[in-house]
Amino acid sequence: MSFEILEKDLAGRIGRLRTKSGIIETPPALFPVINPVKQVVSLSDIADIGFNQIITNAYLLKRHYGDLVREVGVHKLLNWGKPIMTDSGAYQLLMYGKVEVSPDEILKYEIDIGTDIGVILDIPTQWG
Repeated sequence: MSFEILEKDLAGRIGRLRTKSGIIETPPALFPVINPVKQVVSLSDIADIGFNQIITNAYLLKRHYGDLVREVGVHKLLNWGKPIMTDSGAYQLLMYGKVEVSPDEILKYEIDIGTDIGVILDIPTQWG
């Protein structure tokens, strides 16, 4: 992965993030959220709208599909050949109070499934 700076202005940068699955233009690089279990909007519609990248949840992939995603890869499972970012399950941790994976385990899973950009399993804070 590499980042190429095309333009600079004060602290802002316009650039290209090169991943193994394609280039992400910044800014703005919006990542539509894809539920890997139940897709409401098809990925072909998302591509037709003009999005080049998506984000999905590695924790939900692991919980619902397990080793299948390791075998075929996240790109093939979702039928998306462009960049994929995976979230770790921190939202589920915030909502339900626990997840059945450790930070190291989900990080290894994100690597094994071939994500382009993996997000660590952090401990989110909430109001109160």
